[in-house]
Amino acid sequence: MTRTQQERKAETRGRLLDAAAALFASRGIDAVSVDAVAEAAGRTSGAVYAHFGSKQGLLLALLDEWKQSMLTVLFAAVAVAGEPGDQLAAVWESLAGDGAGPGRAWSLLEDELWLRASRDADVAAVLTERNAEARRITARQLAVWALRVGATPVGDAETTATLLRALLRGLELEHRVDPAAVPPATAVLGLATLLGLPPDRQADPPDSHLTTRRP
Repeated sequence: MTRTQQERKAETRGRLLDAAAALFASRGIDAVSVDAVAEAAGRTSGAVYAHFGSKQGLLLALLDEWKQSMLTVLFAAVAVAGEPGDQLAAVWESLAGDGAGPGRAWSLLEDELWLRASRDADVAAVLTERNAEARRITARQLAVWALRVGATPVGDAETTATLLRALLRGLELEHRVDPAAVPPATAVLGLATLLGLPPDRQADPPDSHLTTRRP
């Protein structure tokens, strides 16, 4: 079946974003050229400029893609798990598992984005806006989740969303360098404490059920 021009454009855009995300995470944003992204995507550099205008435009578009994808996977991890403690374990596994999922690449990409934002006001402005939106979405989800499971988070929903993001990021950074320092049970305990999950609702999954990634 012949694809429409719109479908071909969407495919090219997706391939360029996927290639950029992988290269930026593995090599660093400054070390990756437009030509490298185009080659990895099986397209020409002209396609990058046609879709995004510049490398900066590609980076800003990637911010949207990254934020939406990460939230989708994290919320999906909660949806498929059973007990609240298992849900927290699933969130941690999504971020810091054995590398089979997108968590490691997203964490590396986030590092690159924050580093770039600290040096580039345009990127900082977009990242700030996207993070604020992500916090609002997370806050709404947290409020519903806390009511459903009888949890009492340490602060209001938006404050807790901010603390949750910071805790997950800090734990993942520690785990990436020294996995033994943050076994899954420790990560889940930290999340449960922050979210005020009652002890009788906290699962205590053995670490053997969760993988420990090596750097």
